[in-house]
Amino acid sequence: MITIYDISEKSGFAPGTVSKALNNYYGVNEKTRKKIFEIATQMGYAPNANARALKAKQSYNLGVLFYISDSLDLTQHFFIQILNEFKKVTDSRGYDITLLSKGKDLGAQTFVKHCRIRQLSGVLIFGDYGSDLVRELISSEIPCVGFDYLGERMSSVTSDNYEKTKEMVLKLIEMGHEKILFLTGDENFVTEERVRGYTDAFKQLGKERLPSVCTSYYNPEQSFKMTKKLYPEVKPTAIIYPDDFSATGGVNALRELGLSIPQDVSVATFDGSIFSKLTNPQLSCVKQDIPKIGAALADKLLKLIENSGEKQEIIKVEAEVLLTNSCRSLK
Repeated sequence: MITIYDISEKSGFAPGTVSKALNNYYGVNEKTRKKIFEIATQMGYAPNANARALKAKQSYNLGVLFYISDSLDLTQHFFIQILNEFKKVTDSRGYDITLLSKGKDLGAQTFVKHCRIRQLSGVLIFGDYGSDLVRELISSEIPCVGFDYLGERMSSVTSDNYEKTKEMVLKLIEMGHEKILFLTGDENFVTEERVRGYTDAFKQLGKERLPSVCTSYYNPEQSFKMTKKLYPEVKPTAIIYPDDFSATGGVNALRELGLSIPQDVSVATFDGSIFSKLTNPQLSCVKQDIPKIGAALADKLLKLIENSGEKQEIIKVEAEVLLTNSCRSLK
């Protein structure tokens, strides 16, 4: 069996430093911690999880909850990408991940009770923050972080949606697009920020805008229907979709209408996932920094778990406006 003394001899670090690094204690810088973990992994070191949990009074097990529109939805590629980055960090710190659901065996028990039964150290939440089940979890004693949550009851990581939406719209207006059809996702904090950015871009230039239209996130069928309905009525020169996946439906609708991108209509979207790259032409987008978002979610959750004095906060990760040849200048 590999011990901390074997790792100490191999790495050149003192046994105490190795022990602190492997147990995620403070007082070890990240470069040293990473090197020790790499050497320990190479040597096949396997800590006694039960002993470590007993000593630390925690399970070193994190819950991940996908709860979108009252369903447990694991199909969204964008969220899976973020989770993958989250897992890279938590793996390096010795934590395991459990996908969280109510489960048939738990009957009517809530997520909070499920977390307590599983003795989860903390939870990463993607989803419907207005749901009673999710709000109960956020309000519990269990450390939680959320993606794209902008309330005050838990920490969150989000992109700078207001700033980058405004930047995207200003660039489109500069290219001569003043008739922009702005399709949003479901009503939530992120949608509010994006609509505010869209509105303020026109306001800044003293120009009239089309009303934003509420559809759904990650719903290409809805985008298809709304595009087929609204394009003939509005005749926009540009359309902004709520996300890359939804945009695929909108692009199909435009082509069924006999329209070409960008010759007849320019198209932009949000996220910058693989779906924006599969469309021909590749879609302009507000590209979210997925690696930084996933790493920031992991880092904040572990700080909340390991440091009782850690404060709640909203962490903004800067996105990037990418204009491709799916948008053309009218000037």
